[in-house]
Amino acid sequence: MNTKRTVQKKNISIEMESTHPQGKCKFNKVTLWAGLTGIILLGAFLRFYQLGATSIGNEYYAATVKSMLTSWHNFFFVAFEPGGSISVDKPPVGFWLEALSAAIFGLNGFALAFPNALAGTLSIPLLYRMIQKEFGVPAGLAAALVLAVTPITIAAERNNTIDGMLVFVLLLACWAAWKAIMESTHKFNKGGGFRFLLLSAAILGLGFNIKMLQAYMVLPAIYALYLFGAKTTWLRRILHLGIASLVLLAVSLSWALIVDAIPAANRPFIGSSTDNTVMELIVGHNGIKRLSAGGNPEIGSSNTVIESNPQQDGIGKLPKPAESNLPSIPGGGPQGMGSKGEDVGHPGIFRLFNEQLAAQISWLLPLALPGLILALLILGLSRSLSSQHLSLLLWAGWLLPNLLYFSLTSGLWHIYYLIMLGPPLAALVGITVWAFGQALARYKTGWVWAVVLSGITLGVQIFILSAYQVYFISVSILMLVLWLAGLAWLLISKNVQLRTWAVGLLLASLLVGPLLWSGVTTFNPQPEIHLFAAGPQPGQSAGKWSGDILNPLQQKLLAYLLANHNQEKYLVATLDSYGASPFILAAGQPVLTFGGYIGNDNAVDLTQLKELVASRQLRFVLNNNNLSLKESIYTWVTTSCKTVDVPGISSADKAFNQGRSDSRNQAFSNLYDCQD
Repeated sequence: MNTKRTVQKKNISIEMESTHPQGKCKFNKVTLWAGLTGIILLGAFLRFYQLGATSIGNEYYAATVKSMLTSWHNFFFVAFEPGGSISVDKPPVGFWLEALSAAIFGLNGFALAFPNALAGTLSIPLLYRMIQKEFGVPAGLAAALVLAVTPITIAAERNNTIDGMLVFVLLLACWAAWKAIMESTHKFNKGGGFRFLLLSAAILGLGFNIKMLQAYMVLPAIYALYLFGAKTTWLRRILHLGIASLVLLAVSLSWALIVDAIPAANRPFIGSSTDNTVMELIVGHNGIKRLSAGGNPEIGSSNTVIESNPQQDGIGKLPKPAESNLPSIPGGGPQGMGSKGEDVGHPGIFRLFNEQLAAQISWLLPLALPGLILALLILGLSRSLSSQHLSLLLWAGWLLPNLLYFSLTSGLWHIYYLIMLGPPLAALVGITVWAFGQALARYKTGWVWAVVLSGITLGVQIFILSAYQVYFISVSILMLVLWLAGLAWLLISKNVQLRTWAVGLLLASLLVGPLLWSGVTTFNPQPEIHLFAAGPQPGQSAGKWSGDILNPLQQKLLAYLLANHNQEKYLVATLDSYGASPFILAAGQPVLTFGGYIGNDNAVDLTQLKELVASRQLRFVLNNNNLSLKESIYTWVTTSCKTVDVPGISSADKAFNQGRSDSRNQAFSNLYDCQD
């Protein structure tokens, strides 16, 4: 599409002129900026309204940020607990930003979620600009609006997980790669394109230091874009990509190599690694284990092990694996390879349309995928690719491989990882809107594309809603009314500009469902905080702060620990982060974990435990009904340490507490005093 801009003294407008002589659609500049501002404000509202009011978010990450604020040592190594004994299972950049936010706003739910919400909001105008430059204002506005209301993006960007920051950084990397293509056209002799390619690689390396290999999921799109789009020789393109790859690896591995070069005695144990190195964490827990069922580190964890020992500690039968530490979501047991208690469905080509996942991201997939084909048909194929061809290559190169991964993988992933599909899906919806406009302008029957594709999408959306009877009838009727109104307007109108607005109404009918799900997510008074998803998801929210983090029994336990703390380095030791996080958040004291995040790490062995006790760095050990995962430690503690009768906590209290499944009410059996 050719675009020309005209500035008039009395009426400033932006004129979008299609390749067809009748395909004109004018936008008043005031209207344009009002529309874009409204979309950004809508996206900001969905992300910022009551942000952090219900909880501090994921307690594992919140405890990490609190620990990071206690010393520069803990800040650099992203130590999970104030004693600096073990790190979180992710790289540092996302948590550095959260720590900075907490240093400014205080350690609370808003401060921890703020960087993600801000990143998500900034992604909206960035995507608009990238689409508008090539496909015009309507396409840009449509893409921005879709991203603003994509449900799973709202859920992820209202939490203190780091995926929102990652996606924004990946968008920036794609923008820099796009600039490399454009600059190679105009500044080939000055090397402008190559400089932006290196910038893209550096930004992508920054993304790696937010969430490791997940950042590389856009790498095929960026490499293909430069390989087929740069205006230089094939040899230079390959050479440039090779140098950019070196920059990418240098930035990606900078922190990891520094940490691994430091003697283990002078740094934390690398959480979720098997050999106490960041490189193994990259390849193992955050790499291979994400690709196959056999590598799922959260299936067969501590609670599965102790299920075979139902009478340990004299408390009676222990809770089932899915009932112990991690909350579950609607939809049944762990059929797929989400975390324990999280159902993502069986691998297969239609996985993203199952009951668990469809409402998270798939509302507009039936529009975007055929729309990609329509756009290709309109653009045609040629040996010389236009900038619009290359834009399609970029967004399809991001979306399609990620679709295949989430549809077919049997490895570990969580529902909120689907935020990775948000920007490319929104971009392709915007391009589809452009393609509809082109079809209307070029062909007498061009309206058929808009009607058929939007109709199919509407049918799929009604199917998605059918699983939620409370919304099904009323929302379906609203969607149908809007769609039929758009259809009638499209068929009656002869003017191209009026038909463009009719297409806008058809799109509006398809945004009712995503907007509903996003709104329900924003207004959810008790959202899930660990394995969260968008929509009407009942959660087991953590407390807002301090004493609210702990249940009444844990408060009594903490009071006893503080009263009997005699300058030992660690307030208490326990198996995993689920047992340690509440006490770190409530007291700000070092809490040792023998097994790291979920208890599977070899962070502290029996010899090290005895040394800590002998040197009076540790006195108390807490068994949350799962210490038997560390058999040697469990045997030594139960035979060599004294069971403590905590004032105000009876055996009946402990037995009652075992049936509670959320992290605020985690079961515990006994506290042990290991000092002479």
